[in-house]
Amino acid sequence: MAKFGIFAFIATIVASLGIATLTPTEAQAVTACMTKEFKTELVKAACTKGGQPAAKEAMKKFMKDAKIKTCNVCHGKLAPNYEQKKDAFDQFKKAGGK
Repeated sequence: MAKFGIFAFIATIVASLGIATLTPTEAQAVTACMTKEFKTELVKAACTKGGQPAAKEAMKKFMKDAKIKTCNVCHGKLAPNYEQKKDAFDQFKKAGGK
């Protein structure tokens, strides 16, 4: 009976490792930024580092620091393209962005 327990234990570990290697890593699952022309270093650096999720986090932090309540101040539409309003860059600069 002990041999069966050891076999079951080893089989469970092997199966777990097999499933773990089939799961895509977070880096592979990252959605790339839609824009390719950046007016700000903040968003360009975030997009280069981690795609849309990193850009969203960087902008959320910027908004919190600048006390901006909503993304719609600068964006006409959000996901997936995050289309900017005509005055988005001016709003960004007024809020302290560079």
